[in-house]
Amino acid sequence: MLTDQQVKERVNYIGGGDAAAILGLSRYRTALQVWAIKTGAIVPQDISQEMPVKLGNMLEETVCKLFEEETGKKLVSTTETLFHPEYKFIGGNLDKLVVGEKALFEAKTTNSFKQSEWENEDEIPVEYQIQCHHYLIVTGLERAYIGCLIGNRKFLWRIIERNDKLLNDILAKEVAFWNNFVVPKVMPMQISSEDSDTLYTLYPQAAPESIIELDDKAQAICENLDSMKADYKVLEKEIDQQSNTLKAMLKTYETGMTAKYKITWKSQKERRLNAELLKKEGPALYEKYSPEKEKRVLRLSVRR
Repeated sequence: MLTDQQVKERVNYIGGGDAAAILGLSRYRTALQVWAIKTGAIVPQDISQEMPVKLGNMLEETVCKLFEEETGKKLVSTTETLFHPEYKFIGGNLDKLVVGEKALFEAKTTNSFKQSEWENEDEIPVEYQIQCHHYLIVTGLERAYIGCLIGNRKFLWRIIERNDKLLNDILAKEVAFWNNFVVPKVMPMQISSEDSDTLYTLYPQAAPESIIELDDKAQAICENLDSMKADYKVLEKEIDQQSNTLKAMLKTYETGMTAKYKITWKSQKERRLNAELLKKEGPALYEKYSPEKEKRVLRLSVRR
């Protein structure tokens, strides 16, 4: 487990958990989020007390022991932060080293709902694959073993062999990311659908009456977005039409069955807050429970 100082120092280098995000292959982090943290534009969130993280740390040694029992291999701890011999901004903290082999071991835990990500014999979640490849880049080792305890019910382990061509590609992208974006503090335009909160944190307020002339790329994005929104409106109407056709077929029946599908149209009650009535009859309560929040809204319109 990392010390508090090692956690703080992570902002100064690209670690194993950053690699997949930089490559655009992470489901949990984006390249923009990594850049914002590394440049100090955003303070990283402390997740050390979140239950999945706490359990992962507590069960790390258990996962290691399960691996030793199943394979007969011996693991040894390594506590120092390791860095690439040439690029000191590329580093990592290994869970374990394998005794007698040029290999490392990475311990993981997950819940039963994610068992399908490990079901096939050679299947490993892509974020973990990239993390292990990153550690092979840092250490020069020949292979990585990865073990996962799934829902405290099943243990699986896999091998990731060194692939120098792949490692060189990953290394080149990490070096370019650091030198082209982190060092000069130039925001990468590798923007994701998950970046809304990050962008608002970076730019929470617009300068009043300020205008910037954007380039042809922005023009192309606007045209594409305009077209997609028009298609979306048409698709929404088509979805409503098809849904209403099913309702007309069901009539008073609650459930309908086809060869493949089960369709339900059930009666249910719902309760919604009448904001206007509350504002009128209980203005103090309205102000207390509906505080005003500032936000930035993106809108497109054709220039006149």
